[in-house]
Amino acid sequence: MMETSPSENTVCEPARANESSGVVKPPKLWGWHTVVSGALTLIFIAVLAAYVDWPAVWREFVASHKGYLLLGMACHYLTYPVRGLRWRRGMIHLPICGSSAMFGLVVFFYNFVDNLVPGKLGDLYAAHLARINFGIRRSSAIGSIVFLRMLDAWIILALAVLASFAMLSGRLPYSVRWALIGGGIIAFAATATILTFLILNRSLPRWIPDKIKPMIQAFNTGMWPRAGELPAILSLTAVIWALETLWIYFLVIGFGQSLDISEVIFLTMVPLLASAFPFTPSGAGFVEVTLFNCLRLVGLTSPLAGSITVLNRFIDYWLHIVLGGVVWIMRRRLKMRSWHEEAAIQKAGGRPKFFSVFKQD
Repeated sequence: MMETSPSENTVCEPARANESSGVVKPPKLWGWHTVVSGALTLIFIAVLAAYVDWPAVWREFVASHKGYLLLGMACHYLTYPVRGLRWRRGMIHLPICGSSAMFGLVVFFYNFVDNLVPGKLGDLYAAHLARINFGIRRSSAIGSIVFLRMLDAWIILALAVLASFAMLSGRLPYSVRWALIGGGIIAFAATATILTFLILNRSLPRWIPDKIKPMIQAFNTGMWPRAGELPAILSLTAVIWALETLWIYFLVIGFGQSLDISEVIFLTMVPLLASAFPFTPSGAGFVEVTLFNCLRLVGLTSPLAGSITVLNRFIDYWLHIVLGGVVWIMRRRLKMRSWHEEAAIQKAGGRPKFFSVFKQD
């Protein structure tokens, strides 16, 4: 008989059995840190916008091949359902409930939130969404996210380094150099986190509070997917980064430019490293500067580089915010739970049977 994963449409009894008393509180996303970061981001982008030749940007856009631009946009947004499928496959060993489509929607939504809050707080929110939508402990969800972040970070860093040296022969400008350094820090930090939790799980020090020990164990449980799932996870990861590369390829070719594979990879991976800058949401402002400089390095003129940068950020960042807002408005129709509904239920003093699953970390 074929082995089956937990049902996509039923409440997970194993998850309920592992819970203990407590109150679920959503992560604190909206505070002074978000206001300050948002204000700095808007100021930064406003300053950058003052240097943009908007009539030239419009002329370049009018002359562009819209079919290629739409194809590139489709490639980019197709990565979200693939990311959702990958995340689900990475946690298939846990008692989860929820379809692959819902995982894709949650991934899209928490990345929307990540575009609004600094310091990658969107990852903490992702763990909370996993909790209230799929019955997964937040510690386990965070463990899975850290593993995938580490996997992506090393792939992006390796491709960015190879493309940079192949194209620039080691003469790296400061913007590229700092992006690579930042990517290296993230990759090593994610790896160090995983190694630290592996060590702690083998022998937990006595000084660690009893309340924290189950969280460490849950983190380790979520962090390592089944060995049999690794080929699928790696294949889906390859699909994700192939789609992201195609997104940049079609964007550039839509403006009538032809680049070789190393240049396309360079334009894809180096700005992604800048998106990890923690002081602005998704590195907003820094990504624009890095992408523009990378486009200039591959030989594009300033008006053309500015046009591609503006359209890239409109589709990747601003349109995502708009679409994320639409998803939030339609969340009940889409049957996606968010922190607002859960907090409202707790405030009202009620807890429907479904929410009895979510009482711990």
